[in-house]
Amino acid sequence: MADQPKKMNVVQLTFIVTVNMMGSGIIMLPTNMAKVGAISLLSWVVTALGSMAIAYGFAQAGILNQRAGGMAAYAEDAYGKPGYFQVFFLYFLSLAIANVAVASSALGYLAAFFPVLTSSPIATCIGVIALLWITTVANFGGPKLTGRIGSVTVWGVILPVGFMSFVGWFWFHPSIFAAAWNPQGLRLIEGMGSSISLTLWAFLGMESAVQNSSAVENPKRDVPLACLFGTLGAAVVYVLSTTVIQGIVPNADLAKSTGPFGLAFAHMFNPAVGSIVMGLAAMACVGSLLGWQFTLAQTAKDAADSNMFPAIFSKASHAGAPIAGMIIMGIVQSLMALSTMSPNLSEQFAALVNLAVVTNVVPYIVSLSALFVMMREAGTEAAAYRRNAVIAVIAMAYSVYALYASGKDAVMGGMLVMAIGYMIYGFVASRRGLRGAKAGKPAIAAASIIAFLVLCAPAPRPAHAAEAGGATPAATAGALARIKQSGKMNIGYLNGASPFVYQDNSGHAAGYLAGLCQNIADQVKSELGLPSLAVNWTLVGVDDRFRALQEHRIDMLCGGAETLTGRRYISYSLPVYPGGVGALMRSDASPALREVLSGNTQPQRPVWRGSPAQLLNAQTFSTVKGSPTERWLADRINQFQLTANVVNVSSYDEGVRRVLDRKTNVFFAERQVLQDAVKRSPASDDLYVMQRRFTDVPVSLGVARDDEDMRLFVDRVLSRIFSSGAYRGLYVKWFGEPDEDTKNFYRLTVLPE
Repeated sequence: MADQPKKMNVVQLTFIVTVNMMGSGIIMLPTNMAKVGAISLLSWVVTALGSMAIAYGFAQAGILNQRAGGMAAYAEDAYGKPGYFQVFFLYFLSLAIANVAVASSALGYLAAFFPVLTSSPIATCIGVIALLWITTVANFGGPKLTGRIGSVTVWGVILPVGFMSFVGWFWFHPSIFAAAWNPQGLRLIEGMGSSISLTLWAFLGMESAVQNSSAVENPKRDVPLACLFGTLGAAVVYVLSTTVIQGIVPNADLAKSTGPFGLAFAHMFNPAVGSIVMGLAAMACVGSLLGWQFTLAQTAKDAADSNMFPAIFSKASHAGAPIAGMIIMGIVQSLMALSTMSPNLSEQFAALVNLAVVTNVVPYIVSLSALFVMMREAGTEAAAYRRNAVIAVIAMAYSVYALYASGKDAVMGGMLVMAIGYMIYGFVASRRGLRGAKAGKPAIAAASIIAFLVLCAPAPRPAHAAEAGGATPAATAGALARIKQSGKMNIGYLNGASPFVYQDNSGHAAGYLAGLCQNIADQVKSELGLPSLAVNWTLVGVDDRFRALQEHRIDMLCGGAETLTGRRYISYSLPVYPGGVGALMRSDASPALREVLSGNTQPQRPVWRGSPAQLLNAQTFSTVKGSPTERWLADRINQFQLTANVVNVSSYDEGVRRVLDRKTNVFFAERQVLQDAVKRSPASDDLYVMQRRFTDVPVSLGVARDDEDMRLFVDRVLSRIFSSGAYRGLYVKWFGEPDEDTKNFYRLTVLPE
């Protein structure tokens, strides 16, 4: 008797399910969740329970229906061929959308090595499209090599994420986590619902155990257990890794990162280790994308072979690659990348994830609802029927909630895709003579109506999905009207700009500007008659501060240098501080360098050894990325035709560290911030801030552009503070006694009533 091939046990199958789910789905999640705050981690609780219910439902359906097609075959049992096609089509497109999201994740990590890839929205879009086509063309050789590559590259995600989950706690700081908990001041229910679609994205693929049921020793027992334990295992890793990273990397840095795990490892060890992790993650994403591109084309080929999709998708090369289908889907995915082009990768990733979740969840609902028909036809015993029915209802209820949490834009996109699917089915069915073999016309009509209502039903958008120009009156009204209606005021601020504004050890906003903003909030409370006004202090990033005002996530920006570029996006208040760029260097810096930067010697083209320009060309300068100083320094370097090395840093503290470590010769930033950094540094004797102020750039508060009521209110409060001299106590606390020039600045700033 021939030996039977060895089959998998429940442990092996569970591991496969966990690995299939993890893939590349996790690597951008910390960034998107950080935009909401660590409170979004509560989404994992809801998603883990819902995903386990969905996985269990699929496991039971897979036992009752062994036909090829997976979810589409389940839907056919209840809704006939139209149900099969619609589930297949939506799931097929969800794979295409997910591939674009994976490409954007890969690009984010590749940008650490090639910054030009994310230098602009157009560059980002071109990079995503290029990755899609590279992985498409690479699949022309057939599936054999693709499978081998994918089985290796997936470990580029699993190893770093697994290490972070269980070992990263040695670098966990409760104070960092506490500061990141709820920067937007969301209610508990808002926090839980804020990232449902993002967390569900990480679990897509949970149904994969049923695809391997024929290779399992005891499928009736092991497949459901593998679905549950595999989903639970992935949930544990997801929760641990995304929680610990919130306590390692400050929220503001994490929220603007394009490679969150690489950034975390850089904090834990050093930038070199972070770069290695970035490389591993990029490798994993590209490998994952390579495999999913083939799966996408193969899925279309299988449907075309069954006369359920245009015949062109069934054509395959000698190597077994459906090249025509790959090219068509490459074009479709390129259009998707263009249509979701965003100012930064995390926004594009979130938009794609929301749409991918919608196009996945609708098939979930339809195929899970078919479980009731399948159990009746199979004569499932009463106890098992009741248990499975309860879990299926929980799974479908969670799926409907996930639809709602994805936001109206994603749901609208899903509705349009579904409508296109019916158009295609009508064309295919009329030519192929397809009929609903098992479901009558009333059942098909009912299913169509239910699906249409699910996709079209108007629902209030969750907090995270709000956007500028939203439909609600509160969203379109000015800040004062929104504050009056909601009873809360959201003040945004940049962290790490002491003594202007920063987050202290207790997680509260502190500094001179924070004091001014608190005075304004007190006046809002008084003049609007809101004695219980809740003032929420929200951390914003350098790249996100203007958008936060535009999207009404904050009502006021607590300080920033007033620039013409900034005026394109927001309105500024009266100046609140006479700011300007200063220079920080080591105390033992070259006297010649000090002399050149003092302005006593003008840089010129190098004509002899030791000239000022030649001296400057040998230096490394740093500024905070995204700050006005970055542009000022670039303009000066161009003006004097210098070739000095410029390294932009993510924070003031990083710039100071680079000077102390002799990696940067001169750190240019707001002079008062530099002076405060020296004062706070244990190595203050090793640092020197030049007396020269290179620019005169006033610091102002920010409000939404064209919100003249809010701007007038802020300016009126500031004028009262400055004219009465009430600012003096606050000024002395943070800067010391004001000199005569400073007093004149505030006298000239005041506007008369």
